[in-house]
Amino acid sequence: MRVNPTQIFRDPGAANRYLPEGPRLLDSQEPNRLVWINIQSDREGNPGALLFSELSDTARVNIVACPGRPGFVLPIAGGDRLLVGLDQALQIWDAQRGFSEPLVRIPDAHPRTIINDAEIVPGGKAVVFGTKDLLFQEPLANLYLYTVEDNTLSLLADQQTCSNGKVFRAETDELVLFDIDTPKQTLVRYRLDVERRQAVTSGVAIDLTSYPGFPDGMCDCGDGTVIVAFYNPEQAAEGHAIRFHLTSGSAIEKWTTPGAPRVTCPVLIPYLDRVKLVLTTAIEGMPPEMLAQCPNSGCLFIGDTDLIRMPEPQRLQFPPNRSH
Repeated sequence: MRVNPTQIFRDPGAANRYLPEGPRLLDSQEPNRLVWINIQSDREGNPGALLFSELSDTARVNIVACPGRPGFVLPIAGGDRLLVGLDQALQIWDAQRGFSEPLVRIPDAHPRTIINDAEIVPGGKAVVFGTKDLLFQEPLANLYLYTVEDNTLSLLADQQTCSNGKVFRAETDELVLFDIDTPKQTLVRYRLDVERRQAVTSGVAIDLTSYPGFPDGMCDCGDGTVIVAFYNPEQAAEGHAIRFHLTSGSAIEKWTTPGAPRVTCPVLIPYLDRVKLVLTTAIEGMPPEMLAQCPNSGCLFIGDTDLIRMPEPQRLQFPPNRSH
């Protein structure tokens, strides 16, 4: 068990602590650069931001306002470009020119549906992402495949409510997608065929209903295990993230976040010759009296792991001229 990871970022205002998610490693060489998103700045759903920071004692956080609510951010190989799921469209953010026009839009005009979590398909030529019902109530959400070379979007699965963490694993001659639909509190297994643009469900991999809170973001450890962040909507002294074995479903490691029960997403990083875990947390929906009891909510945390190595971070292989 890993108790009390170190707090590494705390914004003095509530806006950028509202719903941080999706941390990604931009540089694997120290000082590591991270990017993460704040989905929205308040309970009214006002636009969020991209946040950038190095992992160092003197690092500052650079904040880029978004023209909507970002659901994910993914690094693009070969420069300062990122793919961002923004409200109901995919767009490229460029450090020099800002946000592009939409590349594609999801075929869903429902006002309560926006893009949520995503993961790069191994090889960097495709992305699987989900959507969510903003009220967390109905199965309005879908799972999509986006392929870079032909700029094409396809529906993989429907009837989800809040599509969150995703991990890929090669098994014999097939690619397996592990996917979290948060309200169901299960980790579901799909057989993914990118060429045929199909995902076939093959049952529940891990039942997470016995753990406090709802499974949210997830990251791959590269050794047949995954780390799942748990978002606890109730008042609690701490939050947690747990490392699970994908085959047995057994819990291997646990990290706690004191004063921050709503843990949203994990990411592994190489830092000081160790594999470290960074966790985002949120204040979303907390009334003032709860926030007073959970003062570290909305902060980022970093902690040690038992891992010796981590997977090489994936990068999207976008053409250099596809930006605006």
